[in-house]
Amino acid sequence: MRVNLILILCAFCFAVLAPLASSQDLVQVSAVGAHKYSSWKKNEVREAAILEAKKVALSKYVASLPAAKQSMIQSNLSDIQNNLDRFVTETVIQDEKRDKDTNTYKVAIVAKINGVAFDVFLAENSAAGSVGSGFGSDFGAMFVARVETTRKAFLDKTKTISETDNSAMLDETAISSEEGSVDTSRERSLSVTTSGGSTERKRDQVSYEPSIEISEEVAFSVEEYLVNAGFEPMSVDQLDGVPYMDEIMDEMRENATLPTRTQRVFQDAAIDAGWTFLGLGTIDIGVPETDPARGTVRVPATVAFRVWSLDSGRARTVASVRPKVVYGQDRGSASVAETNAYNAAVGFAMDTVVAQLQQKGLF
Repeated sequence: MRVNLILILCAFCFAVLAPLASSQDLVQVSAVGAHKYSSWKKNEVREAAILEAKKVALSKYVASLPAAKQSMIQSNLSDIQNNLDRFVTETVIQDEKRDKDTNTYKVAIVAKINGVAFDVFLAENSAAGSVGSGFGSDFGAMFVARVETTRKAFLDKTKTISETDNSAMLDETAISSEEGSVDTSRERSLSVTTSGGSTERKRDQVSYEPSIEISEEVAFSVEEYLVNAGFEPMSVDQLDGVPYMDEIMDEMRENATLPTRTQRVFQDAAIDAGWTFLGLGTIDIGVPETDPARGTVRVPATVAFRVWSLDSGRARTVASVRPKVVYGQDRGSASVAETNAYNAAVGFAMDTVVAQLQQKGLF
């Protein structure tokens, strides 16, 4: 029986959907907008300042997104700003002030940004989305989930070198008078000390192991993202000749990366099945730590992802995410922080590769 826990394999085809954002999908952003007026009409001036504040909030949110997604949004910025309420779903006024000396009205707001709305918008304006529903691209994604079990840290090895140079000098003094002369001498000592040294550091030894629980949760996170982004999950059982999970685990080395030959097996099987894309990703979950700035519990997650195009009969890299560390936060629960960490890792990876494929007109 095929074990489908540690290695998460899913295939999905593109479909233009319109998912609704939950309160968890909304991101709060603080912003200040200013409007310089020539004549004082309170309602008009105030609304203009609020509009500017919304645009500032939108810009701050976009700046936090992966580079490829930022580029896609910037290319469509005028359309987005013309439909601003689609993306900025709620605005709460925090403060407002009129400066009569400069004829400027300022408004401070907290805006709630709908990230899902951007995904829907980009899907509608992508090459696939412009064709309409029913157009599909087979896409397989493979994630390896690992958790940090032990970390051995080494103290800095310090070597101190000191050198002391002692020397003596003889002072001679001659004293003379009418009665006679006296010769005297005294010895002075000088000491010169030179110190230095070096510090040697060793990399921490970190051990990882696959986690069934985390892998199952990551699978749910991947599927939820794909549905929200407009994809429809499909079964991976279409692939023939791929190894069983216990066989893969036996092959995995200490750093838990799949051997190249095993990756090639999956690539060949996906090509034979007529898939368009195949992706391989890893998510490493670290141990909980305290965030000194916020006083919260945070968990690091390192994610990396690569997507190959298979339509030419060979695997060509068309999208990739270099190793990126993201954090999950919670006020007191390490378990919740861990969940937030791998959800953030999945979101970052999928946001990046989907935007890169859209940039190239492949989606």
